[in-house]
Amino acid sequence: MTDLEFGGPQTPMVTGLDLADASTPLRRAAGRLEAVLPPGWRVEVVDAQTPDGQPALRVVMPD
Repeated sequence: MTDLEFGGPQTPMVTGLDLADASTPLRRAAGRLEAVLPPGWRVEVVDAQTPDGQPALRVVMPD
């Protein structure tokens, strides 16, 4: 077999990127909603248990 070597530019791997923190329209809406809620309340983006599998927002009250 022949060893293949490529002399093109090397692209560094992205490390430390959490896809859960990726900016999406739903996550931006969750952030805006959370900004106007009373202190202690938070908003989560969750996978809905619906047939179409669309994500949903969940507002969580403080303990």
